[in-house]
Amino acid sequence: MAQEPADYYRGLSASYTDAIRATDFKANIVMFFLSIVVGPIIGARDKLPAFLPLPVALAPFLLAFLCLFVVLLPRYPTRGRANFPVLRSPSLGDFRFVDNRDHEVTQLQLRCAILSHILFWKTFCLRTSFFICIAGVVTAELLVIASGV
Repeated sequence: MAQEPADYYRGLSASYTDAIRATDFKANIVMFFLSIVVGPIIGARDKLPAFLPLPVALAPFLLAFLCLFVVLLPRYPTRGRANFPVLRSPSLGDFRFVDNRDHEVTQLQLRCAILSHILFWKTFCLRTSFFICIAGVVTAELLVIASGV
């Protein structure tokens, strides 16, 4: 049995929404552990090599914080708001129900496009912050080995 187009796009929209929530959860966890990692670096600032000042040592972690903050920002798209009016003084005519299946499928397709765009940028920023964190840990390990502590 073929699936209705509206049902297909509703399911796709729900899966995008779940993926966005999972990305937000991952960003919260990484932000928590990143804040735990930054504390000892600040506490051991007098033990850092002379060529590595504290702002330079913290720069990758602050950049990762910025990427994670961008991931956690809520997104309210300005396009495709035909069925969600935000008005200062709404009237009864603004909430008219339109029983048009083609219009519903078009709105669902637009919602899926918006959610996929949001998910792309959230995933991109999350992966960037993961890479920065891993590269920062590897660099710190190499500096510790090179300094012979």
